[in-house]
Amino acid sequence: MTTEQHEIMPVPEIGRGVRATWRYTVVTIAVWGVFVNAVATFVLLGGAGYGMQPLDLVILVLVTASTASLVRYCWFFKSGLGGGLPARPYTLGLLLPAGALWFVGLAQPHALWVGAVPLWLACNALAVVVGRRARWWILGVGLVVLVAHGLLGLLLGQGIGGPSWEDGSVGALAVWALMSPGLYVASIWWWDIVLRLDDSRRTSGELAVTKERLRFAADLHDIQGHHLQVIALKTELAGRLLDVDPAAARIQIAEAQQLARTALEDTRALVHGYRTVSLAAEAANAAEVLRAAGIECSVDVDAEELPSEARTLFGLVIREATTNILRHSEATTVTLRLTRSGVGSVLTVLNDGACGGVDARPGGSGIDGLRRRFEAVGGGIEVRREGGLFRLTARTSGRPAAGGAVPAAVPVPDVQESGLRTEAAEDSADPAAHTVDSRRSRR
Repeated sequence: MTTEQHEIMPVPEIGRGVRATWRYTVVTIAVWGVFVNAVATFVLLGGAGYGMQPLDLVILVLVTASTASLVRYCWFFKSGLGGGLPARPYTLGLLLPAGALWFVGLAQPHALWVGAVPLWLACNALAVVVGRRARWWILGVGLVVLVAHGLLGLLLGQGIGGPSWEDGSVGALAVWALMSPGLYVASIWWWDIVLRLDDSRRTSGELAVTKERLRFAADLHDIQGHHLQVIALKTELAGRLLDVDPAAARIQIAEAQQLARTALEDTRALVHGYRTVSLAAEAANAAEVLRAAGIECSVDVDAEELPSEARTLFGLVIREATTNILRHSEATTVTLRLTRSGVGSVLTVLNDGACGGVDARPGGSGIDGLRRRFEAVGGGIEVRREGGLFRLTARTSGRPAAGGAVPAAVPVPDVQESGLRTEAAEDSADPAAHTVDSRRSRR
């Protein structure tokens, strides 16, 4: 697989915590490679004469090039174990400087075996991006080349001794180098596990939305299917009776009209009940959807003593806030809290994703529309950023607004306005439906 293929292949969206895991993983691997190469460099230069020799300068240049190529190569590990080879120049840049050091190291009599360490690390990095069978071949060949360097050095007259052997530097370097394959492969194996868990979380949210849509579709079919079938039969019968018995035909037409009205009322009742659940249920649904999206949610909502109008309004606020958190923010924690304030109540929705969290466009159908509903009952809505936190506060006063009266029933919002769990609203569907789309756009 080439670098160009890496760039055009769609990459599944991952959450902020998963991205942090990747950064920690790749930095750990890169720092380990830099550290081991740095120790190998000190050993290679440790036995030289006074001042920098031409060979020392060559070693420094080759080690620098090899280490830089190794660090760059680590970023190709993001595709996981066996993700595919990048473009050929990257692989050649990884192997050629390290291979040159393998030969240069033979010219340093005090650095038996050490000159092969950069090539060994390069083989470790290469083993990560290839398939399982090729991985074992590469590690096996790399180990043979590593051992062969020491044997060839002995044949050329190099000896075991010197300051680096006496102070244990070479021994420590040997342990670190032999640990590298386990570090590289195990770290990327763990990264694969994290990716699969994140994908399972997204799939779980998608399945929950699909299940809810199927349930709604089944309920709608049960209502519409029966009524439409009977209406079709009655209108067909009325058509046949129209010439022979007009009075009977009129009766059938009247019954068909009544059935149509009944079907319309039942459909409205279904949608109304689907959209206007209790405040406690709204809070529970919001917490479930947020947790399915990988967001910690704390709920403290007790709505037993609230009037029905306040429960409906607060339920709409929870729907809108939850949807917007999933669509526009990168929150990791959300708090829902309902408290009493004098004769009224206050609902607070707090999240730590201050890059978004509400739809506050003037004249929009989100928070601005809800603000007008709260003002109609003497309350209000306030949104505020506090550092890295985003706070939405909705309050009811318990008395009518000046010059107005509390409506007998708060009208149910338009499907496209509330829509936390309304399948018919494409733009404002269940928040879990936005989990995949919104968080893929923020990877």
